[in-house]
Amino acid sequence: MVRALALALLALLAAAAPASAAVTPRFLGTGHDPGVAVDGAGTAHVAWLAEDGDQEFAEYCQVPRGARSCTARQRLLHSSFSSGKAQVLLGPQPGSVYVLVPVVNDPSVLFRSTDHGATFTAHPVGEFIGMEQALYGPGDSISIMNGGSVGAAFARYGVDGSGPAEMPVSFGSATESLDRDLVLHAGGLAAFLGSGEAMRSIFWNGVGDPNAQQNWIEGPRLGGNRTSPSAASGPSGTFVAYVDRKGRRSDTFVRRLRGQRYRRARRVSREDPTELSLAQGPRGDLALLWRDSDDTWIVRSR
Repeated sequence: MVRALALALLALLAAAAPASAAVTPRFLGTGHDPGVAVDGAGTAHVAWLAEDGDQEFAEYCQVPRGARSCTARQRLLHSSFSSGKAQVLLGPQPGSVYVLVPVVNDPSVLFRSTDHGATFTAHPVGEFIGMEQALYGPGDSISIMNGGSVGAAFARYGVDGSGPAEMPVSFGSATESLDRDLVLHAGGLAAFLGSGEAMRSIFWNGVGDPNAQQNWIEGPRLGGNRTSPSAASGPSGTFVAYVDRKGRRSDTFVRRLRGQRYRRARRVSREDPTELSLAQGPRGDLALLWRDSDDTWIVRSR
């Protein structure tokens, strides 16, 4: 489905803006399944999937702080149609930008820039269906959780795309991972799976190879119809938002994760969202966005 990318710009502005700032969505281009990352200068690096006739590509652009349109734009061409979301990552090295594009029937593609997005080189990465989340780290690596209608799985790759041909770690079946997310946590990684029966958590503590199934351990499980987990980590710690449905009642909660234990849940909405997106800013403030059938909502910590 092709749609305007106003929601992507809305999300990045909400995460980067002060709590008192107003946020107005703007049109960046036409495409679908966008990804965004904001650097320390406040520049948003945005990519989305698009087509022009038979040519598939990812559109990349930059939106500087205070701007409402792209000041740099280019097409990143690839071989086949995409399934999943474009992912944008920023490395710790000055000028390093990564755009990950999930590709069907061929290896997915990692586009790598070392000059702040002025030029990119293409590197094949593993074959997997969809891409729900990609993270830079831990260390100089890229951690990926798959997407789509298959069971949740994970793989870690080098920044040059080196790594396993397929995802070696399985988190759960398709029915128990209808919603999923991955986040950096306590020097390692935490994965969350949501379904109509429970919300699971699975941890890698940073020791051993994360591409080995035995190095992941089961974390706390929240029973009931808990869905749409969205996690964020940063200066304030690791937090996860989710929807808890009981009969006709629907509540959205946020919990802090310390070690492998949840802290007390805080309810932030009684809406019934179709999608959640939690982000943490450079000062540790949180922004939670969600959509329902009519509107898009934002709630921010102060």
